[in-house]
Amino acid sequence: MNRLTKLTVVALSLVALGACSTRAARDLISFEPTKNYQDMYLRGVFNWWEATDKFKFSRVSPDLYTITIELIADGQPYDFKVADANWTPEFNCGFEYSPRRVELYDPVELICEQTSQNIQFVPSDTGLFMFEFDISDNREPELTITRVDN
Repeated sequence: MNRLTKLTVVALSLVALGACSTRAARDLISFEPTKNYQDMYLRGVFNWWEATDKFKFSRVSPDLYTITIELIADGQPYDFKVADANWTPEFNCGFEYSPRRVELYDPVELICEQTSQNIQFVPSDTGLFMFEFDISDNREPELTITRVDN
């Protein structure tokens, strides 16, 4: 192979690597150990973004944590995240790009890193809602909100 061909191959390889998303490239070259999500809280406008016992997730199975809270339907979105008490970057879970609304019964994938964005939910009726934090895919947990009948 001549020098020009080698340079072309190297350049094309760099372009291909650059075209990969940062997240995909990170997944290919790094190993993330299993995270322990045992001390996670629902933190948002409904509790002044605090980590209090009332808003701590409870483990109901090896891969599922839940919390049930009352929300008032006033037409305004509730902004929140799932995070630990210290806002540790790898336990700061929300959306990857921009704040986004979730719908009842629709599981959404979260990212847990410093730059995660808020989650939003607008209840259609006042009542009790269960937030399910599913860690069966430990690197990309899911959140589902369900209505709890009174």
